[in-house]
Amino acid sequence: MVKRVCLCIVGINFFFWRCAMESGNVWKKFVKLLWSVLGLLVGEKRSVGGVNKLLQLIIERPNPETILDRPSQASVDTNNPADGWVVELTRFYQEVLGMTVDLSGVKIPDDSGGFGWVVMVTKGLTLNRVYAKCRDLFPCSSYYGDNLDNKVPKNDRVSQDDYARRFRNRVEADEENKNTSANQLTKQAGDNITLLERLLLELWYHWKTGGGHLDLLNWTMCAGSRCRVGDVPCVYWRGGEFRVRYVRPDFARGFVRPRSAV
Repeated sequence: MVKRVCLCIVGINFFFWRCAMESGNVWKKFVKLLWSVLGLLVGEKRSVGGVNKLLQLIIERPNPETILDRPSQASVDTNNPADGWVVELTRFYQEVLGMTVDLSGVKIPDDSGGFGWVVMVTKGLTLNRVYAKCRDLFPCSSYYGDNLDNKVPKNDRVSQDDYARRFRNRVEADEENKNTSANQLTKQAGDNITLLERLLLELWYHWKTGGGHLDLLNWTMCAGSRCRVGDVPCVYWRGGEFRVRYVRPDFARGFVRPRSAV
């Protein structure tokens, strides 16, 4: 078996070598890098599983090189604020959104395990207001334009009253939910992040870490929201900007992941 694999590798690399001889420096560099990776695998200095994950990213993503553009993340403890979540998020609303709010009566769900971040949504808060603040603080682009309230009218939760939800304390969206479509989640009848909650989470994380961003490698599917035609909003950071996009409700990929809510 090993002999066959080696012969296959030699054959593939002979093909690439011929291409390199005819196509210039880019192919030559590619072949050299490929040989280097194979040498590391044979010498057991890299794991096959790790290399497979990187190759899968190249296959799945239309522009995988943008992963290298992700911003550095500040080293800040974002779990369980010393003053408590009510004080923390009251200060967040004041300093970031310019709003004086009273969150003292908001009930925070219990942490069922691993759900260390809390988002509080105050009564009457709109998508447009929160997205406008995102635009003020960092580069943004939206397939919906600036009027998100009009384009994304369907949400599992709306800000008729103050409320709170917990999410996993992770930069990347929940790996537990990868390869799961919004239609599948609807059948499971669980709670998932809405677009408004995801925008607030981005603003809070950016404020808390002094400039950090979420979803540098993957997308958060905001499965708790729908646009007018039924598509599902998605949010991620790529190419130096915060992006709001959408996918079909039956779309399922490894890098498009809903964030579960409790």
